[in-house]
Amino acid sequence: MSTSSLGATDELAVPPVGPAPVVAEIRHGRWGDIWRAISRNRKALVGVLVMLLFVVLAIFPGQIAPYDGQAEIFQPALPPSWHHLFGTTAYGQDIFSQVVWGTRLSLVIALAVGALATGLAVLVGVSAGYLGGGTDGFLSLVTDVILVLPIFPLIIVIAAYEKNAGLLTLVVVLGVLGWSYGARQLRSQTLSLRRRDFLESALVRGERKSYVILHEILPTMTSLIVATFLGAAIYAVLTAAGLQFIGLGDPNSQSWGTMLYWAQNNEALFAGMPLWAIAPGVCIALLGAAFALLNYAFDEISSPALRVRKLERARFPKAEPPPPSEPVVAVDKAVLKVENLSVAYATDGGPVIAVDHVDLELARGEFLAIVGESGCGKSTLLYAIARLLGSPLPGEIVGGRVLFQGRDLVLLEERELRRVRWRDLSVVMQSAMNALNPVLTVAEQMRDACEAHSNMSKKEIEARSRELLKLVSIDPVHLHSYPHQLSGGMRQRAMIAMALLFTPDLVIMDEPTSALDVVAQRSLMVQIKELQEQLGFAVIFVTHDMSLVSHFSDRLLVMYAGQVAELAETRDLFDRPLHPYSQGLLGAFPSLQGPKVRLVGIPGSPPDLASPPAGCRFAPRCPRAEARCTAAEVPLYSVNGSLVRCVLHERAQ
Repeated sequence: MSTSSLGATDELAVPPVGPAPVVAEIRHGRWGDIWRAISRNRKALVGVLVMLLFVVLAIFPGQIAPYDGQAEIFQPALPPSWHHLFGTTAYGQDIFSQVVWGTRLSLVIALAVGALATGLAVLVGVSAGYLGGGTDGFLSLVTDVILVLPIFPLIIVIAAYEKNAGLLTLVVVLGVLGWSYGARQLRSQTLSLRRRDFLESALVRGERKSYVILHEILPTMTSLIVATFLGAAIYAVLTAAGLQFIGLGDPNSQSWGTMLYWAQNNEALFAGMPLWAIAPGVCIALLGAAFALLNYAFDEISSPALRVRKLERARFPKAEPPPPSEPVVAVDKAVLKVENLSVAYATDGGPVIAVDHVDLELARGEFLAIVGESGCGKSTLLYAIARLLGSPLPGEIVGGRVLFQGRDLVLLEERELRRVRWRDLSVVMQSAMNALNPVLTVAEQMRDACEAHSNMSKKEIEARSRELLKLVSIDPVHLHSYPHQLSGGMRQRAMIAMALLFTPDLVIMDEPTSALDVVAQRSLMVQIKELQEQLGFAVIFVTHDMSLVSHFSDRLLVMYAGQVAELAETRDLFDRPLHPYSQGLLGAFPSLQGPKVRLVGIPGSPPDLASPPAGCRFAPRCPRAEARCTAAEVPLYSVNGSLVRCVLHERAQ
């Protein structure tokens, strides 16, 4: 069994050939990073531009507005003109000037209420989540009380009692009553962080709880705190405008809400002064939209997984559809054929090809293992074969075919794919604890799968579920257990049992042993091999550990930088590896038999797939690299039944 990771660099016996790649260390200031992130996000850019417009109006109203917004010096109800862009009010005031002067108070209310509500939410939510105990109980009770109160009617009552009390009262009332939802979210996030190792390390160092909250917890919650502030600002803009509109504010103040109040009192829409009501309403909507866009954009900037990117399909040649293939009838035909398959991911810097023109064929009942370092494209290849690419894995198949039982899965619609999945093709995910629903028992999850793909009765489903649990060496008494009540090995075997509900022709396994100890790994591999031989299904098995599959797989596919480096019979590859990368992988883990041998790691690191090296992608790390390795793309050569992508075997073709 392997006790080290592939590609380990314990000792470098041979230095890499050629100059080391130049890596430029680029240091940018925090504000520079923020601006680059904003400029690349359309929502953020629009939100910032709209917000900047209102900020300029709020700071320089006297320089932008042609008149004093309160001056009653013009003829009432004038239509729009060059002298009065929006016309005049029923009192002879310039409407455009009122809009400009009203920006300051409306923006101040939004920012002040947002800051106050966010401060209270952070104080209550984080304190409750981290301190726990009685503090959590009391603060959560207060939060729940505020949450269930009918906020808007309560605000109306308070505002009516404090009528015309001014800006401070309005800000305090809105801020004090608007923090509870944000506090609930912050408390939940704090609870999820509470037992993280970095917080435990801070306590071990002797840090005070106040330090842990301020310097350890809050920086990790920046995006949620900003979202709380922006949400509170939107709430403040709309609520303040609503209160002022119904007369529960200072009618002599200059804000968009008071403009709506006076426009409504004078029936502006029906008296020939529609812009008196429309202009402030549009400004309120635009300010709220700016806060909302910034909220969405900040979520995407702080969490790249939320960004929606579109692949530039123009960069990839459009392949002509192949002629329809004959349906597979004979049992000795291949169950799966992958032809020239390519998968690309959309990134800010352009498309990244994670799987590059991969070909493989899988016979019925065959066990194919796929190995390689992290990031070489193993899991992407599996997800492409199973057509599981998409959010949150925003990759696209940009070329090639996946022929399963004679049908091209790439061309199937989602409805047709649902009929194929689980009945004919099933997938065992990498982490069983994450793949199994934690709030449903194993029985319920197996029943869901059966009901989705068959007309079995409840008794038949129960019997089938028990039968499969026995098949994977789990006592059926655990059928009604929750995932957390099972050990890691039992959870993984339960996932395998679910994958075999309909005895599919192909089972795809993505590192199913990665979270198990060595003994459990061996036991699970023996179980998988026995089931395969008993039921006759084919297996594609992804792993980092070549030694794990050395006695179980029929063939071994070695991937490097999105390409097939070598494909051979497992025994042949272990005895006579052809590719220098395969040789490096085999030299990276110790043998349990024979004399002690000095371990040799693989120098360097895998290439960046956004800009892979020319020619052979392994050349910068290869101890046997030559000038011709980087001269052109290296094809796969056939050597004694094996396939290898290396110019050293060009003459053996």
